[in-house]
Amino acid sequence: MERDRSLVCSSLPSRIYFGIFSGNCDMVIGGRNVGDSLIAQFIYTGNGFYLQLNDLMRFSDLIDIIRRRFRFSSSDVFHLQYSSPGCPVIYLDSDLDFKMLFCCAKIYKLDHVDVNVVKDVGSSCSSKSVLFDESFSEIIDENDYLDDGFKDGPTKSYLSDDWGSYLLHKGQKFESVQDFRDKLRKYAVQTGFCYVLPRNDSLYVRAVCENHGTEKCGWEVIGSVAPINNCFYIKEFNNIHTCKGVLRNQTHRQLGSKIVRTCIESNVFLNLGLKPADIMSNFKSTYGFEISYKVASRAKKRCLEKMYGSESDSFSLLSWYKDAVLETNPGSSFVLEVEENTNRFQRVFVSYGGQVEGFKFSLPVLYVDGTFGKSIYKGQILSATGRNGDKGFFPLALCICDSETEDNWFFFLQAPEGFAGTAGKGNHLYQNKRNVVVLAQVLQKFFKVAYASTERSYYHHLQALRDEGGAEVIDEFIAEIPLENWCCAFFKGCRYGIMANSIAESFNKWIVAERSMPPLAMIDQTRMKEMKMMSERRVESKSWTTQLTPEMEKKLVERMHKACSFRVIASHESVYEVRDDEYSYSVNLSTHTCSCVKWQINCFPCPHALSAIQAARLNVYDFIDLYFSAEYFRMSYSFPIHPVSNVDSCTEESILPPITKRPAGRPKAKRIKSSGEKKPIRCGRCLKLEHHNRQSCTEPLNGQQ
Repeated sequence: MERDRSLVCSSLPSRIYFGIFSGNCDMVIGGRNVGDSLIAQFIYTGNGFYLQLNDLMRFSDLIDIIRRRFRFSSSDVFHLQYSSPGCPVIYLDSDLDFKMLFCCAKIYKLDHVDVNVVKDVGSSCSSKSVLFDESFSEIIDENDYLDDGFKDGPTKSYLSDDWGSYLLHKGQKFESVQDFRDKLRKYAVQTGFCYVLPRNDSLYVRAVCENHGTEKCGWEVIGSVAPINNCFYIKEFNNIHTCKGVLRNQTHRQLGSKIVRTCIESNVFLNLGLKPADIMSNFKSTYGFEISYKVASRAKKRCLEKMYGSESDSFSLLSWYKDAVLETNPGSSFVLEVEENTNRFQRVFVSYGGQVEGFKFSLPVLYVDGTFGKSIYKGQILSATGRNGDKGFFPLALCICDSETEDNWFFFLQAPEGFAGTAGKGNHLYQNKRNVVVLAQVLQKFFKVAYASTERSYYHHLQALRDEGGAEVIDEFIAEIPLENWCCAFFKGCRYGIMANSIAESFNKWIVAERSMPPLAMIDQTRMKEMKMMSERRVESKSWTTQLTPEMEKKLVERMHKACSFRVIASHESVYEVRDDEYSYSVNLSTHTCSCVKWQINCFPCPHALSAIQAARLNVYDFIDLYFSAEYFRMSYSFPIHPVSNVDSCTEESILPPITKRPAGRPKAKRIKSSGEKKPIRCGRCLKLEHHNRQSCTEPLNGQQ
């Protein structure tokens, strides 16, 4: 393709001609430095990209980059053109033109240039057909006449498109040797070839195409670290492949967890509950590559290790975290216990000052429960959770220990000074009875016994339960449990309508993602979730206009509606008889009691009591517990959990991870398949080649993993 350069460049100063014919541009511009760079924007059909040009680059390398970025085929023909002051069109078609671009930028003091990419129509072998007629010639695109299902869809852009321009030319600078390795991997993945490293150390890296030995492929890159600034520079770069099969695919053998980690770490930090399956799907739609479940899982693990260190190292940072919490959150309780002789981790307890103070304005009921940890060191997670006036849970304390033993429960409930006084408000509602098979009919009758409001009702339903389940079995079952711990009729005090441990189960589900983390990561991530939740609820409650919380206000409206159907007869002072078509009830407003006992159990006026209150022309809200008020709700969240900065995180104390024990219980009786029947896998917890995975692993650890 020939052009008349004397016409398009005639307006350039005469001193440029000397550089053109002599080939020495340095003399023209007065000794410019070799290796100057220039920012260029390449534009094609409204789309474009920026690229940093260097006069050490070859023109052929630039063409390859443009062809990849705009997805031109090898048969497409195009040319480049740009403009300068006084010359609207300057062609860029060779290495000489490429050098003149930098001369022009130096003369006119340009730091940026726009380059238009013009595709030569009719010179490429595409799907377009050219029809010639005596009267006209017209280019017809077959997509204009095809149904939607048969048209070529629009080309989608991926974040990995930039990876193909990570390696450009000799002399290219990288921040470190690790930065070069990361970009080399991405460059190979995007370009579509695999490489090997004949030499790879902290100062020198040599990479060649994997077909270097078989097909004598000449692709090679050599670089080293400069001692003056510790940056990595490319010393030699041959970017021409003489082998076959250099083509970008949806999968790549060298697309491992190290590359994926750099792409997903921001998403993982924002959402630690991100599952490997979600990572696989997002990576496909964002970067255009398919990765395996194992790669996605390992990449997420690398993200957590970058944030909190390895699982074994996180135990040593607990001593620093303890000091940081006590300094930033006054009134907090943080107890860390280790074995005296071995200095191995034993258990840790944490309750923040904002939680302790806020719990004073939530319901005086405490839920305690334990759940299993899912990190490689397993263990148990004990939690104490309160309940706010809007039927939501209020996290109070957390403990990580080796197992759910009586000693650990005593430590959790009594040892910490700041928590023991608060826990005294709580009521242990019931004890778990395990390894018991209960029929549905028996279970329903047991619930009737538990929810019985009076002693007479209790004995009536108990007899029905004994008849259904067998007197000996039922008597033995309930003999070990004090009646006041599980039956409403014998409970001394106010239960606030609480009979089940559902709030604690809700909290365990709320931290399901954090349970897979090592202790430090779990405690810190749980703190951030609790801090965010308290802030959101504090802001939300400021907009409430009702005297009670929304849930309790709704409950009050429903009961007020039911109260309209009763007839009220005054007895004396604050005592009233409330009747309906079938039953009558005695209500005493001064003692806040009703013969249905629901007012005493729920600490919230029943419909009979509300009917009597209205008959006495009194304010309904004066008979409702303050814990259900919007003001108490705001007060419970007015004590924030303060941030904990890790800028100066360091510790001199070395805490070893615990030695895990085999879980209690009988080993599986099911026959284990032989190695020939089932392929062994590498366990992510004990690192052994066995027939179990990370979740089902029960192997003891020596604390060195």
